[in-house]
Amino acid sequence: MRTELEPLGRSYDVVVANPPYMGAKNMNKWLSGWVKDNYPDVKGDLFSCFMVRNSRMGSQHAQMGFMTPYVWMFIGTYEKLRRFVIEQNTITSLIQLEYSGFSGATVPICTFTLQRGKAEGYRGGYIRLSDFPGADQQAPRALEALADPSCGWFYRRDADTFRQIPGSPIAYWASDTHMNCFASLRPIRDYAYRCNGMTTGDNDRFLRLWHEVSLAKTSCGTGTSEEAVASACKWFPYNKGGDFRKWYGNEDWVINWANNGEDAKTYGHLVPRSQSYMFKPEITWSKISSGKPAFRLKDAGHMFDVAGLCLFPNQEDQRLLLLGVCNSSVSNSFFNFLSPTLNFEVGNVCSLPYPESCGGIESAICETVSNCVKIGRDDYDSLETSWVFKRNPLV
Repeated sequence: MRTELEPLGRSYDVVVANPPYMGAKNMNKWLSGWVKDNYPDVKGDLFSCFMVRNSRMGSQHAQMGFMTPYVWMFIGTYEKLRRFVIEQNTITSLIQLEYSGFSGATVPICTFTLQRGKAEGYRGGYIRLSDFPGADQQAPRALEALADPSCGWFYRRDADTFRQIPGSPIAYWASDTHMNCFASLRPIRDYAYRCNGMTTGDNDRFLRLWHEVSLAKTSCGTGTSEEAVASACKWFPYNKGGDFRKWYGNEDWVINWANNGEDAKTYGHLVPRSQSYMFKPEITWSKISSGKPAFRLKDAGHMFDVAGLCLFPNQEDQRLLLLGVCNSSVSNSFFNFLSPTLNFEVGNVCSLPYPESCGGIESAICETVSNCVKIGRDDYDSLETSWVFKRNPLV
């Protein structure tokens, strides 16, 4: 056994690896415990543990090559791994493949090279193949980028600049303007409280579509928990994300919250997060989206869960301005690297740089946003699925 393990104790000038992939939830008890003890900062997956282990096998200035899922480049779980890569190594090159980059498989893969040790000011080369679906396009487009760096999908970036972005995502295609915004503007989290909502423990038991219950027992516009109890109503509007709709909409669900949630609390599986913010006016969006996020205004009276994430501005008169910023095309350009997966978490949204002033046109922006909300509300209420629907506008 000593002979077989001896190579693992050496240092190498070149290390190349395609590490095994296994998420923490799929590890057995022994492996999970061993990973937590030995690689506590990167315990989310075996591939991240191997990235650290393989890096340590390299001698100073060693060249290392990896092929891994590219989730480590962006999501919060791997922030400490990104810091390790950026602060203790040098990214010399990286190719991010498109989801269908391998024939017969749909996997988020990147391949990259590192140099052991920090090379200050080094600008690595990055190729982004996300816009080229299909395995047959990956190699030709990569070779095209190497032959012509001005092609539009080849980038040069000093990895230290990633540290300017909250969470340090490997956002190599972000422009200098994007980077300057992070450096000069404060994030949304400084201007609004952000929160996840509750978990009922059994949605089938406690949630209904609004048309499945009696409107006489449904409350609309409740402002506080005390008012909810005093109303003697059983059902209250419940925000749980929903389809892509900007400005207004997705008023579909209600929750059994009679007597301040007596039934749900008695059931014993309720996770009552953010209770002090329930029923307040809010800005919300769906946690999971197949495209861009869509932010909506919710009037007072709503409760919300983990799929309908919320912002509550520190100043009430900032709601429309904040909604306009979140729904802008500028913010979408930031989301391309703050949240390049299908999940738009609270932390992603609250990392957006937010302008303290808009050059004196704040009132004009708020008026435009108010009109957008009105158009969105009128459109939604023209559908039979709205609980204030009266008649089809075409009739």
